[in-house]
Formats: sequence, C-alpha cells, structure tokens
Amino acid sequence: MLFDTIILGAKVFDGSNRPPNNIDIGIKDGLIQKLGHLSQASAQNIIDAKGKWVTPGFIDIHTHYDAEIEAYPGLAETVKHGVSTVVIGNCSISLSAGREEDISDLFARVENLPDQVLDQWVGGKVTWKKPSEYFDHLDSVPLGPNVAAFIGHSNIRLAALEKHKALTRARISTAEKQKMGAVLQDALDAGFLGMSIDMLPWHRMFGSQYDGASIPSQNARTSEYKFLANILRKKGRVLQATPNANKKQSVLTLAWMSGGILRRPLKITALAAMDFRSNRLLTKLTSLITFVANDIFRGNFRFQSLATAFDVWSDGCNTPMFEEFSAGARLLDLDSSRDRKSLLSAPHFRQEFKRQWNRKFGRSFHRDLDSMKIVASPVAAHVGQSFGSLALRQKVDATDYFMDLLKTYDEKIRWVATVANDRPKVLRQLLKKPYNFPGFSDAGAHNRNMAFQHAHLCLIRDSHIHDDAMPVQEAVYRLTGELADWLGIDTGYIEEGKKADICIIDPDKLASDLSAPIERPDPKANGEMRMVTESGAVVSHVIINGKFAKRDGELSNDLDKEPFGRLLRSQLN
Repeated sequence: MLFDTIILGAKVFDGSNRPPNNIDIGIKDGLIQKLGHLSQASAQNIIDAKGKWVTPGFIDIHTHYDAEIEAYPGLAETVKHGVSTVVIGNCSISLSAGREEDISDLFARVENLPDQVLDQWVGGKVTWKKPSEYFDHLDSVPLGPNVAAFIGHSNIRLAALEKHKALTRARISTAEKQKMGAVLQDALDAGFLGMSIDMLPWHRMFGSQYDGASIPSQNARTSEYKFLANILRKKGRVLQATPNANKKQSVLTLAWMSGGILRRPLKITALAAMDFRSNRLLTKLTSLITFVANDIFRGNFRFQSLATAFDVWSDGCNTPMFEEFSAGARLLDLDSSRDRKSLLSAPHFRQEFKRQWNRKFGRSFHRDLDSMKIVASPVAAHVGQSFGSLALRQKVDATDYFMDLLKTYDEKIRWVATVANDRPKVLRQLLKKPYNFPGFSDAGAHNRNMAFQHAHLCLIRDSHIHDDAMPVQEAVYRLTGELADWLGIDTGYIEEGKKADICIIDPDKLASDLSAPIERPDPKANGEMRMVTESGAVVSHVIINGKFAKRDGELSNDLDKEPFGRLLRSQLN
C-alpha cells in the first residue's frame, strides 16, 4: 500500500492511558490505516519522528469560538498548539438559535468581544432558523479543527419566547416550556452534544437598552432547568453548566440533577475546579461535590479545570472582575470615559464601590490590591508596581487610590492579577482528581483579558518534569480519549480505522518553550489587541483528518480556506 503519510520512530501515546509504544503510523485517505513497523513501506510524506512523542489531537472542551468560526474558521491560535477538536456553545450562549442582533448582544459583554468585531464576524450571516439548520451551515464551513457544539439555553429562550420574556420572566407557561423543549429536541436530533446553562448573575447583555440585564439563562427557575435536563437525560446527552459562584447551593442543585437514583444519570460538566485565591476551601468543596454527586447520588458529574495559572489582564474598569459586584457593573454599563470619570468622582458612588470592593464574602476575585500589578500606564513609574504598593508610598487608602487611578487614566492603565492556580503543587494535585476534566481554555473569549490556548501542553509539561504530577500517558488520555468517550464524539484515539487526528511533540522543548500570555494586534479583529500564547518548537506537526494543519513547525496557508476538521455529532443515545 502506498500511504499518504508515514510517521516513523515516535513514542506513541494512543489516548487509551496505556503505556506508550515505539510504533510507526501509516495514514491514508484521512484514516490511520496501519500501526506497526513501516520503515520499508512507501508514502508521499515520511516524517522521521525519532525522539518525538505522538499523541491524538487534543480536545478543548470549553471554548467560545462560535463567532470567530464564521470569519476565520481555521482557528490557528488553537490549532498551532496541537488541538484538533474544539467544543463551542458553552455558558448558555451560541449561534445556534435566535435573532442575529440578540446573538451579538449575548457575546459582546459576557465574552468581552468588541461589538464592531462581532458585527464584522457575524453580521448578515445568521440565515438559519433552527439548530439543525445551523449544523447544516457548519457542515459547509472550512473548519480548521473538528467542532462539536452545545446549544445555549439563552438562545433557546430567545428562540422560543418573546425577547422581553426571555430576558425578564422566570415563570413560563406549559406551552412556552414545550416550545423550548422542541428547540432543544431539534438540536439533539441534529447531533448537538447537549445544552449549556448559565447561573452566574454577572453575565450580562451588551447595550444600554438592556440596562445591565443578565443573559436569559439566568432568569430560569430550577424547574425549567430540570425540564430541559430531563430531555437530555433521555437522550444520554450532556448538560454544561456555569454555577452561581455566589450561591454555592447552585452546585448542589446540579449534583442532584445529575443523580441516577431510580433514573438514568445525567452527564453534567461544570465550571470550574480551580485553586481560587479568594477562597482556598473551594478546591476541597469541589472534591466533596463530586463525591456526593457521583458516589452518593449515583450521578455522572465532572468539573472542568484549567491546567495553568488563571491570570486576568484588565484595562482600567474594563475587566470581567467588575461584573461580580453592582458598583463595578455600573461602571461597565457606561460607554464613555467621561461618564465613568463622572461616576468615579461622585462621593456616594465611591462609598458604595469601596464598601462592596472590601466585602469579604461572596466573591470569586480576591481584590487584593497588593497583588494587582500595573503593566501599562501613562506614568512610567507605575509600571511593575501594584496598586497597593503605590498607595502605601503615597500614604493613602489603597481602594481610594485605585479609584483615583481609574478615574484619571481610565482604560490607559492596564493591570494583571492571578485569580486562581497560583500554587503549582496544589494545582497538580487538583488536576489528578478523577472527576476534574483538564481540557478547559475559554479560547475565543475575553481576548484582551486572558489566554490559555496551550493550557493542555502545560499539563503535559508538568507531567513530564514533576514527579508529583500525573504520568504523561494519563495526561494524554485525560485530554483526548477520556474526553471523547464522555462527550460521545468520534476522535481522541490513535487506532487503526480511526480518523487521523494527530499531534507530534518534542518533549525536550516542553520545559522551555511554553510562553506566558502575550499581547498581539490581531488583523482578524480590526487590529484589536488580543492575548495569545506560544508553544515555540513544542508542536512540530498537527494532522487533522489526515491533512497537515501544521508541518515542520509552520501552519498551513490553507487554514481558513480549505476544510481540515469536520463537524462532530454526538454518538450518545
């Protein structure tokens, strides 16, 4: 047989959690046709991979690439790190249902994407009327990675209810509930993985006309969640959930919904198991929740985890961290620097902001001004200093000083804070928990605020160099085969007859070449700056469905133009 591609001499981690083998891989017609000793075989492309690792292409289970796919479907910033499959439609928002203008307003503030960019990416493209037609559309898009999708609950509400009701009404009629169920059923019949919901009240609609209103999913009663969840349960599909961080009982509600006592368990994956600086007990709480959900309630509950430090960059008041308290959200409601300056000058508002900022409970962001470092400012002496240290030098109250700098410089002052995962040893232990999925990056969202596109490689790196981390073969399994099986998608393994979704890694580069997030102007977003990560020479080749998306360290020029990936439909039933 003349193969299209042969990979010779690599250590192969096949995605099964078995020890790696030194074996050759023969690829033809997009499939892995042969695993064996192929040094004497012929191929159009022969890759000498001695000293390298070969893994299945990695799966990113939490992205918000829904809008970007419409304009730049190659998703190069993710593919270059060896990701061959992304999951979209998380946190209750997607492009799969609803009116175009409402969809843009869902994404703009929740994911901090400029409305002008969203209009460029999505404007005039939403021609589908129901989820199944959206999948027909995705089938025609030249995807870079494979794509699997949840349908957003907020979109279901917008499609099934009048807009005002979707945004404000908790109580809905039986007829309206059935209409929502029909939208969900259409999505499941088309092959969606399931549905995503959002219980986090500081995720809000974009635009002054909404007056800071929360996105539609948050207006639902628990009975609505349960009604839709039972449709998922019957089909064996997945519920992706963003719990309310201020109401820990919301996680208990999800744990009970997952339960399989006298019924079929419901698969639930929830955000997020991280080592939050604001509350160190949360890591233990997530372990307790998964024990209760899975061992007591007999459910199928998983948390999603980030395998690197959770650093968040912010431009003045433009930060997702201000959404979690009402005074901060009021600043985010304002479109102009002048209006924000006026509000930050008002004595009554300053008192309110200060009181809420210093509140000890009910917060995810630590708000430690000594740990919030300025990285850009019109005043050069600010750079590299924390707000707290500068306030101490001026002998003034730190929160007052913080507000004064925001009032004076607005978005010209840029700062960074580590919100979670600042203790590497604790993080490595957290990721070893069996009910935590480490394939979370949030890629495609908050492009000015964060970047974790190579988080999976950080897990592989730590497994390679730290004795207290999980073994490399387990890390690969947890980022590939385990996720594919649980989600019910056809990828994640290196096996004969499987699609050739493959990543080739140089293990000697793992310790040195994974960058911290960096700022880069993005020509695909009107030159807007976005945060990205780099992985240097770690990933030499990425093969998706047998085609080279990255070869000898260079991305294919055909990304965004020709299809590499495919739409993955759920195989669960």
